[in-house]
Amino acid sequence: MDARKRNIVVGGIFVAAVLVIFVPMLFDQPVHINTVVHDFENPEIELPDLTITEPSVEGLLEEGQQLDSRVDAEGFDTETGVRVGEPKLSEEAAGTKRWAVQLASFTSLESAQNLVDRCSAAGDRAWLSVAKVNGNKVHRVAIGPFLQRDGAEELLPRLKTEYDVEPIIVSYQD
Repeated sequence: MDARKRNIVVGGIFVAAVLVIFVPMLFDQPVHINTVVHDFENPEIELPDLTITEPSVEGLLEEGQQLDSRVDAEGFDTETGVRVGEPKLSEEAAGTKRWAVQLASFTSLESAQNLVDRCSAAGDRAWLSVAKVNGNKVHRVAIGPFLQRDGAEELLPRLKTEYDVEPIIVSYQD
């Protein structure tokens, strides 16, 4: 088939497609949508009480002063020895609900950070807890928290051999 005949065939197919698509549109009746709704009742919706009450500021100044009296210049709670806002690691008690595994304690931040980095490189989610014990800063490396003591116990043998430490299970409190 030469180019002229091919162009005639393609043109004929194009014209036929246009006619098939657009000619029926010429004979369609326009669709009218009735937007008027008769006898419509608005549904009753119960809204909750959205009044916002301002919190009481009475006693805030006192509480702030009490907190100031318990916190030293470096931000450590004088009662617990833990920096305010950081988790507290302590000996287990009867009401312990969360646990952590304390790998080691260091007086040197650099040594503690090296162990944290080593644990992180091995895939353990270790973190640093700073506390004051007898006036001296102690940097504790821990893994956790755990919601069940069994989870912490399972790690002890591996952590002992892998990091050459004597890990202990401690109570974890926010």
